Amino acid sequence: MNYEFDFMGGSENSYVFQTINRIVYEVKFIPTPYLFDEASPFASYVYEFSILVADNPTDLEPIFDERTSYTVAAIFTEFYEQNDALITIYICDSSDGRQLTRQRKFNYWFYFFVKDDFVKYDDIIRNIDGEKYPVALILKEQNPYKAQIIGEFIAIISGYNSDK
Repeated sequence: MNYEFDFMGGSENSYVFQTINRIVYEVKFIPTPYLFDEASPFASYVYEFSILVADNPTDLEPIFDERTSYTVAAIFTEFYEQNDALITIYICDSSDGRQLTRQRKFNYWFYFFVKDDFVKYDDIIRNIDGEKYPVALILKEQNPYKAQIIGEFIAIISGYNSDK
């Protein structure tokens, strides 16, 4: 049901696929060891997850394509097959003010496609103007550092938001 995709690798662990509408997407898992204490035993397993339109020859807003959702889910699952200790942070793009819409789409996608062996913790980062930026922490249920990771994630978000 999903599109064929290629693992391009590189420093951002990029995957690429093209839709039937010729739109090219890039899915990245960018190493982010500095998010938590870099001395922590799980720092080298932290990645920021992003989905980008790499090329859109139509110049139109991409329309919903069910196969795209299946493809992103397949890529996500393949990436996590590497190691149970992997951790992903997803911050919804806010460049056009549609971050809450992206959060709803991502939540739907996550709960529809992702297997039960994943855990997702959602929170909101607020800027000084009170604007909200949804962020999600995703890890496998069997992650050996699960409790510590979630605790530190909550502390980071709480610390950031308390400064506002």
